Order: sequence, then C-alpha cells, then structure tokens
Amino acid sequence: MYTPRDVEVFLFAHDRPAFLREALDSYLRQTVGGFRLALLANAPTPEVLQVAKEYAGRGVELILEPQSLNVYGCVRRCQELASRSITVLAHDDDWVHPAYLETLLKCYNRFTKLQVAVSAAGEWDARPFTADYHTQLVLLKRAEFSAYIFTGEPFAFSSSSYKTEFFKTAPAPDFARYGKVNDVPFMLGVCHGGEAAVLQFPFVKCRIHPQQDSLTFATGPRAREWIELDLCHKREMSQGGRKLRWAYILNAFHRLKTGWRDWCVCEHDKMTFKQYLNLARQMGALDAKRRLFGVLLRGGVRKACLEKLCSFVRLELK
Repeated sequence: MYTPRDVEVFLFAHDRPAFLREALDSYLRQTVGGFRLALLANAPTPEVLQVAKEYAGRGVELILEPQSLNVYGCVRRCQELASRSITVLAHDDDWVHPAYLETLLKCYNRFTKLQVAVSAAGEWDARPFTADYHTQLVLLKRAEFSAYIFTGEPFAFSSSSYKTEFFKTAPAPDFARYGKVNDVPFMLGVCHGGEAAVLQFPFVKCRIHPQQDSLTFATGPRAREWIELDLCHKREMSQGGRKLRWAYILNAFHRLKTGWRDWCVCEHDKMTFKQYLNLARQMGALDAKRRLFGVLLRGGVRKACLEKLCSFVRLELK
C-alpha cells in the first residue's frame, strides 16, 4: 500500500513569486501529509528565492538550478532526482484541490498496473475550490490513452503523476521533434505496458495569465511539430485494434484542421493551409481516405462515430 510518504511533488518555478506562493499553499493544504514537496527553482529570480526562504520552514525543499533548463529540462532533471514511488510534476501556476494527492494515492493503491494518473482540467475562474469532489475516473491502456487525447477528451497536463520506476526509465521529452507539445508523447512513453487513469473531477486548475506563451502561440507548436504529434497518435492507436485504427482515420483530418486553426498560429504568416496539408501528406499523416472521411463526417456525425469506436468506461473509485 502506498502512503503519502511514497509521494514526492516537484514544483517548477522561474519568475512568478505571487503565483508560486498560491501553488505551494495549495499543496500544503492537502488532506494528507508526509509527502515530499520540492521547489525546483529554474534560473530563479531573487523574488522566487525569497519565496523559497519563506517556505523552507514549512517543509518545502529547495532544488536550485542556476542555469535555465526550460520546462523539458526540468522534467529530465526530475527523472534523475525522483526517489520515491510516485512522482508528481507541478508548475507554479497550478492550483490543486485539497483532496488531490489523497485521491491519487487511492488510484495507485487500487489499480496495480497504473503508471500515469492525471486530473480533468479545471476551468480557470480564480475562485477557491469547494470541499465537494467526486472520484469517478477513466482507466485506459496506452493505445486508449492516446485515443482519449486524440479525440479531444480534456485533461490537465499540469500536476500529472507517475509511478516513479516507469517515469525514470521513460524516454526523455523529445523537444527537437515535438516542440512544446512533447508532453503527450512523454506521457505515453511512461505508460509502457500498463494503464493510465484520468480523474473526471477537475482537481487541477491551470491558471490563465498574460505571461502564458499559449495565449500568443509565439513559441509554437510549429506545423511540423503538430504533424509529428499526430503521427505519434497514429503509431499508438494502430496498436489498439481495429476500432482505434478506424478512430484515427475518421478523426485525422479534423485533428489536422483544428491543429492548424487553434495551435499552429505562429505558422500562418509562413505557409497556407493548403501547404500545411501538403506537408501532412508528405509526412504520412494524411491520405485520400482520411481526407474523404474528414469531408463526409463532420460535427455530430463524426462525434457519434468516435463515441462508438472509443467507448471509454468510467469507473467509481471506492
């Protein structure tokens, strides 16, 4: 049985001291105690170091990285440092529900094959969590986890948790290939031969703030990076049987189209949508069949087909 002492939380911080205090407070308010809470200060500003000093007396450990590693370098560093049974990777703009770690522990104790557990994404409203929550979850094999993401089911990338033995041996985040969307291939790489759980209650709220690069998409993802991500899903879902292979085919064009519209914004002044689709064909992410289904199956029809092909079973965590 895993206990809170088997959990360590690495919280990444660089230059947002006010956010950092709130993130640390949300972890210090957990309904379970005894877990390790470590602040990974990545080329920190003096203000962040001051916060670290303030919270040292409350049991928050400081791991100082003088040189900037970026978030993906921080993940690699945590792969080296992780020493307890369950690892949680958090960011300084996360808020977590007081019962989050308690619920994660229940998941890992009940499902022995579990290697990754994440939360549904909470809508940012700047309001504190209430005491209410539920423990419904979806339990997924690796190919199903890929399909869950590919078909647009929402979850929080922040404050994700991993069984440490698989986290440490997973391939490091491949930033050169996937850019800023490499967190999905990394998660799938950790879930190797085991299962992933997605809690259906939004235990994690990801703050929306002006400093987020995702508001401008200035740092990507680039067109090639997004297409590489789709090819990752193609490889993973092809291992999940006929239904998941068809789910990929039916959703491929929609996924490419919405990826261009909503994610690859930084490429809009460099290429046309037609050139983007030609690149997808050259890379193997689009062919005549996938384009045809993309034209024929839209809106509710496409969603209904995907629901039939990807029947994610919801369980109640007792």
